Amino acid sequence: MVAMPTDRPSLLPPGSSDLERAVDRASARVGDVAADLGALWNPATCPIELLPWLAWALSTDIWDPDWSEARKRQEVAVAIAVQRRKGTRGTVADLLARFDELLELTEWWETVPPGPAHTFSVILPIGAGGGDRATAAFARAIVRDVSRVKPARSHFILVQSLQASAEQLIYGGAQLLAFVRHGFVADDDEPDIYLLTEDGEPITDEANVPLEEVG
Repeated sequence: MVAMPTDRPSLLPPGSSDLERAVDRASARVGDVAADLGALWNPATCPIELLPWLAWALSTDIWDPDWSEARKRQEVAVAIAVQRRKGTRGTVADLLARFDELLELTEWWETVPPGPAHTFSVILPIGAGGGDRATAAFARAIVRDVSRVKPARSHFILVQSLQASAEQLIYGGAQLLAFVRHGFVADDDEPDIYLLTEDGEPITDEANVPLEEVG
């Protein structure tokens, strides 16, 4: 028979098994471990190795293990405020600003003529030199994170516009509007990148196949 600590009466009934009493005793020891819950729930003082769990507990939608410690603590610190505004234009705009200051958000009613209801476009002008913002990986990251904070009823497209030699080409990846086009599907986590005209129509080859970005 496993003896119980004399300073802690057991709540188990007299007929409890040895295993039940052993678990009860182990739980008693765990309860004696000192833990500063206030520090653990504070983004500024939570141990860095436990910070991902605090982020999960506070429903942080966006998390990257490669962020700096300061960035991780900041994201956790604003988690509750973000959740209060989640699903609003302001939340999407704040997210885009963290990605790149050149990103523009245009809602359906701001276009001429107005687009399909409850849709919006995310537009990123890029220079002829390209750079990180011109890559498919950058586009996929924007689509992924915007999808997590946008209004549930809204659909959007991401367009990267390239100004080169006085002719504007637009290439974009769409995470769909209210309809399926150019082979995209609503749950596509890695949208293809197609060349589009200024009017948003695909640039095709002689076989009428949309031209896709390479590399």
